[in-house]
Amino acid sequence: MQPKKLEHYKYFQPIAWAVCIGFALFVGMLALNINDEIQRLGNSSIGFEQRLQNLEEAVGVTEAE
Repeated sequence: MQPKKLEHYKYFQPIAWAVCIGFALFVGMLALNINDEIQRLGNSSIGFEQRLQNLEEAVGVTEAE
């Protein structure tokens, strides 16, 4: 069994960087959206339970039945 030559892996590093940067952007945008929703809910005059329910709806979390 011969070892693979380096040119077989020439696309691995750019693909790995693209995946890492894409995931970091996804997590960053998710954090910004959650932060904006928390700020918006914090400025409203609704009760805590309604705020929590609205936040769960915005994030997409549903309660298990």
